Amino acid sequence: MRRIPATPHRTSALIALLALSLAGATGCAHRSDRPAADMTTETYPHSIILLIGDGMGLSHVTASQVAEGYLNLERFRIGGFCTTHADDALVTDSAASGTALATGHKSYCGAISVDTSRRPIKTSFEYAEERGKATGLAVTCAITHATPAVFVSHVDDRGKYFDIAEQIAFGETDVLFGGGWAYFVPKSEPGGARTDGRNLIAELERRMPVVRTPAEFRALGDVAEAAGFFTPEHPGVAATRDPDLAELTAKAIEILSRDEDGFFLMVEGSQIDWAGHENDQEYLLAEMRDFDDAVGVALDFAERDERTLVLVTADHECGGFALTGGSMEKGTVASRFATDSHTATMVPVFAFGPGAEVFGGIRDNTFLGRTFINYVDSP
Repeated sequence: MRRIPATPHRTSALIALLALSLAGATGCAHRSDRPAADMTTETYPHSIILLIGDGMGLSHVTASQVAEGYLNLERFRIGGFCTTHADDALVTDSAASGTALATGHKSYCGAISVDTSRRPIKTSFEYAEERGKATGLAVTCAITHATPAVFVSHVDDRGKYFDIAEQIAFGETDVLFGGGWAYFVPKSEPGGARTDGRNLIAELERRMPVVRTPAEFRALGDVAEAAGFFTPEHPGVAATRDPDLAELTAKAIEILSRDEDGFFLMVEGSQIDWAGHENDQEYLLAEMRDFDDAVGVALDFAERDERTLVLVTADHECGGFALTGGSMEKGTVASRFATDSHTATMVPVFAFGPGAEVFGGIRDNTFLGRTFINYVDSP
C-alpha cells in the first residue's frame, strides 16, 4: 500500500536526482575497469542486492510514481544512467544485456554468459561463490529465462532451457525462486517438458528443499538453501502471483543473510518487459508496483544492515514508452508506445549503501558488471 500522495515536487525531485547525479559525477563519466580510485576494500559492500526491472525505462518510473504517489525508488540519493547496447546490435536483448551485467563483458544477442566466440565467461555469482558468499535469484519469470540464466549458466543460445536447467541443478546457487519447473522434470510427469527422461528436481533436492506451492514456501522455516518453482513455465501477472516479488525477496534475503561471508542476490521484475511488448499501460504499472515493493524490501534490509549495496537498474527499455498526459492529483497517466520491441535508450540506475557512489553519471552496463565482480572478489 502506498503512503504518500503525489505532488508535482515529488516527480520533479525524482527526475532531478538522476540529472544531478549525472551532472555532478565529475571524473566518473569515463568507462573504467575498476571503481573510483579513492575507494578501498574497506568501503566495499559485504553483500549486494541487484534489482533488475526488465524493460524499465525512465518513463516507466515516472508513470509509476504519478500513478502510485510515492515510490521506494525515491529513497535513493545516488542515481545515473546506463547504456545497454550489445556487441552486435545497438538495440539489445535481455541475454546480451544480462551477460554484460553478470560478467562485465559485451556479447551477442542470445548469448548467456558466453563471449562472441561462444566460450564461457565467469560470472559475478561464480566469483562470489569462490569467496564463500551465498548467491540467489528471485524472479517473476521461469528461472531458466535469459536474465536469471546469465548469472547461473553458460550457453550459446538463450533458448536452451533444458541445458540451463541442468546447469542450475548442478550449480552452487543457494536460492532459486521463480517459475519454470517444467524444464527440470520429464514429460512423463504432469507438466514436465524434458525429453531426456531426467528429473533434475530430484537432483536439486539432494542439496536443498524444493517447493512448488505458496503454502510449502511459507512453511520453509529456517533453511540454508531453498528452491521455489511455483509454475511449470512463467508465473502469472502481478495480480495473480502468490507469493509476490516482495515476499520472494524477503525470504531470499532471510536465507542468504545467514552467510557470514555475505551474499549476492539478483531480483528481477521480469514482466515489466512483457507489458512493454504488449503495449499495455495497466499491465506495466501493475508490474512496476510489484517491482517497487521488492525494492522497498531490499532497502529496508540494507538500511538495517549498513553493509549491503542495493542497486536498481534495467537491462534495456521496452516499448518506447512515453508519458503524454495525465494528472498528478488524480494519479492518472496517459501514454503512447513507439514500438512493441526493445529500444536503445539509456536506462536509469539507482544505488544505495557501501560502494554506491561510483554508479553516478553515465555508465555502460559492462561497468556495472565489472564493479560487482570487483566488490564480491575483494579480499
